[in-house]
Amino acid sequence: MIGTLARAVWFTAIYLMVLTSAAPGDIVIGAVLGLTTAFALRPRGPHAHAGAPAARARATVGMLLQTAAEVVRGTWRTARFCLGAPSEPALVEIPRGDRSADNVALWGVLTGEAPDEYPVDTDADRGVLIVHVLDGANPHAVRERHRVTYERWQRRVAP
Repeated sequence: MIGTLARAVWFTAIYLMVLTSAAPGDIVIGAVLGLTTAFALRPRGPHAHAGAPAARARATVGMLLQTAAEVVRGTWRTARFCLGAPSEPALVEIPRGDRSADNVALWGVLTGEAPDEYPVDTDADRGVLIVHVLDGANPHAVRERHRVTYERWQRRVAP
């Protein structure tokens, strides 16, 4: 219950930051939306609290640090591209593998944070995630980077 309330407060804070407002009405609306979202997303079932919360928390921190590093590298690659450095923009197909729907959504959000990559589509029939990259000269390296990030962090955060 404490975790659900903490998430509700976190959701409310995010809502208020997006609005850039601390008006009483916005706080009330944010609290209602935050509580509703937190209760809707709370774990359910007999194994809801099974697993290692500390390991998941470490993986979340690692994933966020990895994403921050990708944002910095992506910003550098985008700046170089804008200044005329040679580049080969391309669509790269990344195998979906055993990613759940939640993990695909997480992948899309995190991939879209870096300015040099943009998730374009998921092709369920072929089992691929399609991403546009500013430099697709080595698509194998792009696929490998996404595979390593998934194996190391994302799989532990959103199985």
